[in-house]
This record gives sequence, C-alpha cells and structure tokens, in this order.
Amino acid sequence: MRPSGIFNTSYNQDIAIIRTNLQWVLFIALIIGIFALPLVYQGYWIGFLVFVGISAITALGLMLLSGFCGQISLGHSAFMGVGGFTAALLVFKLGVSFWLALPAAGIMAGITGLVFGAPSLRLKGFYLALATLAAQFILGWLLYRFFGGASGVRVAPPSIGGLVLDSDAKFYYLVMVMLVLLTFFAKSIVRGRTGRAFVAVRDNDIAAETMGINVFGYKLMAFFIGCFYAGIAGALYVFWLGVAQSAHYTLMHSIWFLSMVVVGGMGTITGALFGTLFIRVVEEAGRRLAPMVGSSIPALAFGVGASLPDIFIGLAIVIFLILEPRGLAHRWEMFKVSYRLHPFSY
Repeated sequence: MRPSGIFNTSYNQDIAIIRTNLQWVLFIALIIGIFALPLVYQGYWIGFLVFVGISAITALGLMLLSGFCGQISLGHSAFMGVGGFTAALLVFKLGVSFWLALPAAGIMAGITGLVFGAPSLRLKGFYLALATLAAQFILGWLLYRFFGGASGVRVAPPSIGGLVLDSDAKFYYLVMVMLVLLTFFAKSIVRGRTGRAFVAVRDNDIAAETMGINVFGYKLMAFFIGCFYAGIAGALYVFWLGVAQSAHYTLMHSIWFLSMVVVGGMGTITGALFGTLFIRVVEEAGRRLAPMVGSSIPALAFGVGASLPDIFIGLAIVIFLILEPRGLAHRWEMFKVSYRLHPFSY
C-alpha cells in the first residue's frame, strides 16, 4: 500500500526498496545515526550492539534458509562455528590476512552446509530438522576434538592499514558495514528469481518441481547462502572475542537463532533484524535482573536467578506464538498501514 497521491511511473520505481522522499530521509538519518553513535558514546552498549549485529547476520542467513526456503535448521550455530574456526586457523596457523580469511570462512561454512543439506533431497520438515541437529553434534565434537579443545584458538584483533580494531567502538564499524551489505544482499536475493524459487519450494515443492524449478538445486543453494552468512558471522564473532571456542556454538545457541527468526516473522528480512534485537534485549534484561532476584531470594540465586535470561526468552517465544504468530515484522506492517490511513480507521 502506498500513501495517497504517490504513484509509480516506472517499473524500477515500483520494485524499488526505498520509494518516497520521506523514506530516503529516514533511511539516511538511520545510517548516520548508526555510524555516528560511537562518536558520542563508547560505553557498554556499543559492545552489546556489536553482539546484536553479529547475531543479526546469522539470523539473516537462517531466515533465507528456513523463512524463505522452508528448510528448518537446528544446527546453524555449528555452521557459525565452522566459519569462526576457519578464519581463526587461517590467520593463526597460516598467517593469512583477516580480509581473506573472512570470505574464506563464509565459503567453508557454505560448503559444509551443502554436505549436511544434501539429505534435503529426501527429507523435509521434522526429519530434516533432525538431520541438521546431527550436524550440530557432529561439527561441535569435531571442533572440540581437533581444533583447540576447551581452550580454543587465540587470535589477534584485525587491522585496516595501521588501524587495529582492538576496541568495541572500532569493531562496531566493521560489523555494521557487514550487516548493511549482507542485509542489502539478502533483500536483493528474495526480491529476485532466486527468492521466488525459494518461496515456491517452501510452499509446495511438488508444485514447484512441476513448474520446472530445480527443487534440490535451490535447496542446496539456500543451505549454502544461509551457512555462508553464518560463517561470516562466526568469523566476526571470533575476532571480536579474540578466541575461537566450541563452547560458543552449542545447540542452545542454534535454538535461540531459530527463535529470532520466529519472533521476528518468518519470510521477512526485517523480521530477522527485529527478532534479533528483541531476543538479545530480552536476554540482556534477564541477565541484569538475575542478580536482583538472587539477592532478594537467596534460595533461587543458583536456580531461577542464573537461568532468568533463558526463562525470559522462552516466555517471549511462547507469547509470540500465541498472540502474534506472524512476528514483529507483521506488527510493523500493520503500524505502517495504520499510519498511512490515519486519521481514518479503514
């Protein structure tokens, strides 16, 4: 729906992501605000936004895989770990530049995704989810057994020329640039032929194959792209923390990434961003309230207090599944429609 009095006069205008002058002004203001934030504030929340940005990149890949192509994955965190360890080993063991290791991490994770996505030719739904769950355990064990054990692999901060990204404020710019670029890339995918094929496979793969769509090929493509995003995020996460450890890529992390997609709204790029921000804010709220619960009720200090972030996230998922199954993106679309129709109620 377009605001009253605004018309499309060309096909390019009709398919444009940003259509009106107001949208351009708001978009430019958002970009300026995002990149100007570390100039006016360099406290704890910059690091929190770095974490949110890395999580959003992973959620974008999972949204392309599960939200658009319908291939449920319970092992996305493991693919993120493949990318993280690939980048760490290339830099630490072989002395490869971080800027070469970053795309290599995405490619390696994508290739690994192809291996575990191959069963999608015969499996779907719950059975495919179990196959990706196997990937989570297999890859997690391999990373722990052969690549550093509990101590992991230590890495130095990346650098651009003489500028070392050794602080949250500096690393923030790298993560946000990658997030903007990968969001644009994801948006371009879903608006083109590949995205339409993904949706056709998700809705009815038999009908899609009847129409001439290479169902298995597009499923594998979705696995590669989704895992490529996870590999990029994993590499960024490793170099932000300074260490690659298998403990950072557990089944619980995979479940939380899937919850970001569900809460944000399946089948929407904005849903991946909204869902990531919402889940991370809820998790942070639980983490900050946990000490208060522990001090107020000592008997719960090592029980409910320590698990409060997980409890909050679980409650949020249940509430959204009951009250808003289409996620935050749907609520955002409803707000935009009501704004365009204001002051009328219809």
